[in-house]
Amino acid sequence: MANRRCELTMRGPVPHTLLALIRTRFGRVSTVDDRTVLIVEDLDQASLRALLNLLWDNGHELLSLIPSAAATGNDRDRSSS
Repeated sequence: MANRRCELTMRGPVPHTLLALIRTRFGRVSTVDDRTVLIVEDLDQASLRALLNLLWDNGHELLSLIPSAAATGNDRDRSSS
């Protein structure tokens, strides 16, 4: 599995302390909707599993996970309509 960007929707907000820990461990993380959506850049399969375990171990319920290819400055949209 190539490195991916993942959007994780949680039930309820992720506390600031846990979000700080996630940023320390996984680097580029942004939030949407008052910390209920996490967008994590550059995850491989092992990192994604570690992130999910961290969230579950802290009592968070994952509602959805949307992976996409990691964006780079050289990527172009190759999809066709």
